Amino acid sequence: MWAIDWTYIKPEPKRRPPKAPRTALRGGHPAGRALLLCGALAMGGCSSVPHSFPVSVTDYLPHFLQPYRPDVQQGNVITSDMVDQLRPGMTRDQVRFMLGTPLLTDRFHPDRWDYLYYLNPHKGAPQRRNLVIYFKDSRLDHFSSDAMPPESMADNLILGVQPGARSIPPPKEPAPQATPPAPTP
Repeated sequence: MWAIDWTYIKPEPKRRPPKAPRTALRGGHPAGRALLLCGALAMGGCSSVPHSFPVSVTDYLPHFLQPYRPDVQQGNVITSDMVDQLRPGMTRDQVRFMLGTPLLTDRFHPDRWDYLYYLNPHKGAPQRRNLVIYFKDSRLDHFSSDAMPPESMADNLILGVQPGARSIPPPKEPAPQATPPAPTP
């Protein structure tokens, strides 16, 4: 028979890496500990400023150095004149023709259309308006609406004209056309 000699092989001892010299980042030196503590407090202080703090960094910059922030306009522009023309009994097509395609239609509420409008101007407070239309048997049953602006004010808001500034003049009536005299024979 074969004789197998099992010998025990002793593993090599694990070698530890040499110790790194103590540095300020490991906290070995008192000045390093103070530096770490000051850095942590400074970084923590950045997040503790309340969001409603009235002064931002851009408030101290001159106007020409401030970043550009465009007006954000989303949704359907609905005026008070359009809302005044809604009548119970109108068909879906008539409402769509008058107000445009609704911004939100829901499969779970097929008899409800939502017309939403959001405007966040470069300067000034954001505005949000809602118009909800309810149908019954594909006819306008009733609606609920926020206060909608008149047409002239809606145009000024879209174009960015402030209410106190000069407004856009209404369109002028075309001049009456003079008819040329008939030729005499």
